[in-house]
Amino acid sequence: MTNKERKRNKAVKKIEIAVRKAVGKGVSKKVVEDTVGQAIVKATEKVAAKKAAVKKTPAKKAPAEKAVAKPI
Repeated sequence: MTNKERKRNKAVKKIEIAVRKAVGKGVSKKVVEDTVGQAIVKATEKVAAKKAAVKKTPAKKAPAEKAVAKPI
């Protein structure tokens, strides 16, 4: 199992626990669905913003090699 999978499973468990607690307290199912949907949208926007920021940063160029005559 990769790190991504572990993080995703952990996030899903947290959401499931939060939903169970909310339903237990008497929150309507529709409100829970709306809240979870909004959280997912915000998370995807965050990820997209991070990926865009990574793409914008220029990579460092490797130092140019000097041309040296090889002794025979």
